[in-house]
Amino acid sequence: MKLACKKSALLALSLIFTVIAGLFLYGRTPLPVNASEEDSKQYVYDNYGLFSEEEVNELTDTCKKYSEKAKADIIMITSGDLGGKAPIDYMEDFYDEKGFGYEEQFGSTVMMLINMEEGNRSVTIHGYGKSEYYVNNDRIEYILDDIDSSLKAAEYKKAFIEFAKESAYYMNEEKGVKETPASGEPGSGNYYGESSYDGPSNYYGQKEKNPFYNTFLQLGIALAIGAVTVGIMAANSGGRMTAQGRDYMDGSNSGITDSRDDYLRTTTTRVKKPTPQSNGGSGPRSSGGGGISSGGHSHSGGSRSF
Repeated sequence: MKLACKKSALLALSLIFTVIAGLFLYGRTPLPVNASEEDSKQYVYDNYGLFSEEEVNELTDTCKKYSEKAKADIIMITSGDLGGKAPIDYMEDFYDEKGFGYEEQFGSTVMMLINMEEGNRSVTIHGYGKSEYYVNNDRIEYILDDIDSSLKAAEYKKAFIEFAKESAYYMNEEKGVKETPASGEPGSGNYYGESSYDGPSNYYGQKEKNPFYNTFLQLGIALAIGAVTVGIMAANSGGRMTAQGRDYMDGSNSGITDSRDDYLRTTTTRVKKPTPQSNGGSGPRSSGGGGISSGGHSHSGGSRSF
């Protein structure tokens, strides 16, 4: 009888703890975002008609994929008529109107505009929310450098895809990020979003070009280090000779008997003076940068013609 009571009590306690744990975990788990809203979100605004329906769908899938990696909305826009606005104003108004943001309105967003106005073609990139700091002015310049050749070759889809990949990379790269408030006085014409960075950044090109990021090279280096280590251990595992040269030398009868210096030759090394490097043949670095929209949203930015 007592044993049955103990079992019942233990079972009751187990159920109570299970319910409490379930309520605790449920309270700490964020509510899911409405799936239908995410599915219906538009990422590609091909107002100029650069792409076919199939290409728009491909770019949309690219945006969804890298938006998830970046935890920021990645938006692609084309236009042939900015309505008399400068690209920076056009994009600020676009953000204010659409309210982009990853799982929230007016949140982290990286936008790229290809302006196809005749005689005034340009590309502009903005970062809002957390993206203002992670895709800052400096990093935007690196992205513009990397997509410049694609834009000049009219490979617009390739440029957009590269933009999405690099935006996601920078959103996960902490080095060089400095989150400080925007500077200047609102309404003064000198109000800018965060454009500075704290020291050098691991920019995307370093990872792509550095051979040490190659998996096979890393494996080879690891195997080589392992082989050297094992070899040293094996060499030291046997007996060691302790006799040294001084054990056989008679100090009283040893010494230098003669010395002389003979001139052989003179060697001169000439090094070519390095010439200043350009930015790889890409367009000029943009003079613009961050700013603040009429809706009060600060951002990073960069733009150049092609």
